[in-house]
Amino acid sequence: MQSPTPADVSSGAAPPAPFHRARYDLTGIVQGVGFRPALYRLARRAGLGGCVRNRSGSVRLELEGPPETIRAFVRSLPGALPPNARLDGCALLDDRPLADGAEMRPFSIEDSAAEGSVEVLIPADLAACPACLREVFDPLNRRHGYAFTTCTRCGPRYTVLNGMPYDRARTTMSAFPPCPACRREYDDPADRRFHAESIACPQCGPRLTIEDAAGRAPEGDPLRLARAALAEGAVLAVRGMGGFLLAADARNPATLRRLRDRKNRPHKPFAVMARNPDVARAAGLDVPAAADALLRSAEAPIVILDAARADLPVDLIAPDTRTLGVMLPTTPLHALLAAPLRGDPVPPFDWLIMTSGNRGGEPICISNAEARERLRGMADYLLLHDREINLRCDDSLCAMQGGRPRVWRRARGFAPNPVRTAHPLKCCVLAMGAELKNAIAVAHGDRVVLSPHVGDLETPEAVDGLRQAAEALPRFINRTPEVVAVDLHPDMHCTRIGREIAGRLGARVAAVQHHHAHAAAALAEHGRRTGLALVFDGAGLGTDGHIWGAELLHIAPDGFRRLASFEGAPLPGGDAAVRRPARQLAGRAFAAGIELPPGLRARAGIGADEARAWARQCATGLNAPVTHAAGRLFDSFCAALGLAAPVATYEGQTAIRLEAAARRHREGARAPALPWRAEEREGTLWIDWRETFAMLFDRAARIADEAEAWAWAAHAAIADAAAGMAAYGVERTGLKEVALSGGVFMNRILTDLLSARLEKTGLTALLHRDVPPNDGGIALGQAVVAGS
Repeated sequence: MQSPTPADVSSGAAPPAPFHRARYDLTGIVQGVGFRPALYRLARRAGLGGCVRNRSGSVRLELEGPPETIRAFVRSLPGALPPNARLDGCALLDDRPLADGAEMRPFSIEDSAAEGSVEVLIPADLAACPACLREVFDPLNRRHGYAFTTCTRCGPRYTVLNGMPYDRARTTMSAFPPCPACRREYDDPADRRFHAESIACPQCGPRLTIEDAAGRAPEGDPLRLARAALAEGAVLAVRGMGGFLLAADARNPATLRRLRDRKNRPHKPFAVMARNPDVARAAGLDVPAAADALLRSAEAPIVILDAARADLPVDLIAPDTRTLGVMLPTTPLHALLAAPLRGDPVPPFDWLIMTSGNRGGEPICISNAEARERLRGMADYLLLHDREINLRCDDSLCAMQGGRPRVWRRARGFAPNPVRTAHPLKCCVLAMGAELKNAIAVAHGDRVVLSPHVGDLETPEAVDGLRQAAEALPRFINRTPEVVAVDLHPDMHCTRIGREIAGRLGARVAAVQHHHAHAAAALAEHGRRTGLALVFDGAGLGTDGHIWGAELLHIAPDGFRRLASFEGAPLPGGDAAVRRPARQLAGRAFAAGIELPPGLRARAGIGADEARAWARQCATGLNAPVTHAAGRLFDSFCAALGLAAPVATYEGQTAIRLEAAARRHREGARAPALPWRAEEREGTLWIDWRETFAMLFDRAARIADEAEAWAWAAHAAIADAAAGMAAYGVERTGLKEVALSGGVFMNRILTDLLSARLEKTGLTALLHRDVPPNDGGIALGQAVVAGS
């Protein structure tokens, strides 16, 4: 009872303070991460009563007890959260004394309520936690060998979601009613699975099946059969948490060649799964402490590691680079493929290829039916299960730079967690992203909710994936867009679809220039709305109708100014010149007013008739747009040094080869210097590379044997030019920070060289952290620009 007794009054003792009931709305990453069970245990321990429940976009917390105990409890919350939770807001709704005679309720978890809310956040999928993996490999545990073991700290969330708030009934797990043993764990406050919505076991949960390429189901345990097939050199399609992967023994050269042939993927790197970080170190990979922590984290992305000394067939796994994209098992199923259970004669797989389960340009398959059709001819066996995937989600990709991880592909583990902005937006914005590496966003208030990576919009299936994401994301976070932000380029699929959506909703369309969006995204990550930004990428339509891509921009809340860029060069054949870099040499020769040397033509595979035809294109401008892009400059350098493939087989390949060659050059060793010029015209600084290519063409017969040193020189020259552009911007604006954005800044040599040059002159480089520098981060910038 909370009221004072007559004895308390008659004795003259101060009456106890009446118990209060305080109600709070808690926002942030508070659903699907064990938040309510944690609050339950904390409140019981503090001697408080009340209840907690999920709402459509928040957690409602009611606390009953002494007012000071309630306040102390709330103050302690930020330091007492479960590992994957994030508390962004704790709003006190009301605080009143309990009515006379009212008793404090025992603290409980109540059923979720589906009221509308302004703060809906969707939980991200999380990699298998150590505790669940220990159970899976414990012969005495009832989940021994169970591929779908999860708890409140791990497992699917976003990918199984049908609606909010996040409860089992609103996920695809609703098809699997928990058995009595699972129900007891779910109801036990002391259990790790207390209110774990994805709880399951072999008696009641999803199950594995296996079939061959003809659809026949062989007899036996699916997991053992799958491991045996991998050991025999088969390619295995694996239905994971967010979609299908193609798995193969990474130490089997014949299998790797066969997989490349079947996927028509001659050079693009494969990701590899290491059984554990110690395996990676034993194979000679450089795994710094920060990378090790990232690999083991709940996000568990693919991490780019130095593989110069790796004891693996790197020439078949990642033929263009000296790096490997490494991941650890992200689900119990992946772990069970890598390591045998007792009695399985197949030894452990220290390394497995884990590459996307799709055809080139398509999104990954998510349903069994999709995989049977679209992976036909690629996979020898399909390892399937009956837990439906509602929303596809790729593996995230990170690289280490400047001593910390940088996200290069934002998907599982990171998305759809929101990015916070320092300045609230004025309206709700649906941002449609870009044509390559597409990801969309819904922004409102000070939150930008980025979708997982959608991919390149090159196929009908990919465009369908964009439509699904654009329909689902606003619905799940209970928001109706008032503005739809699209790229300035009118012919992009994402632009056209965005305009269609805006028409249906009666929303305003905001066309945002590509590099403006890049710059705004980088600045937003650092809490800035105003600043200088160097944006280097492969292409983006400029406000003058030309192809931009090496821009120094001055960003302000009401727009931007272009302060500096590279001089343009013709691109004979347009996109064809990106696929065949030799065409770009013809454009550079035309711009410099010289002819391609015969020896260079021969080395690049350029016939005399082709050279004349390309020169005519450049002269007339017929299908030879002028490009200012830094990405195309890298391509041209690579082709001039004889390092480019005759035909690029994946986006960015040519520039990646140039970076790999530069990495083979010992840093600090002597390298040539490349000339370039800067000229100011009408308030804009222009970087001129004509002398550079005149020099390279003049020495073409001699540079092939020193290509690595010249590749380093190319990086150094571009870094010097970029630093000169930044200095010009500082002179014009007085600003001392420079954001670096665009896919070119995934080149870690260039980024390191430029950052050092900026620091030396007293400037600070602002690098992307949690949002990709490539077009995967465009939607963040579009949302900020359109909503400001």
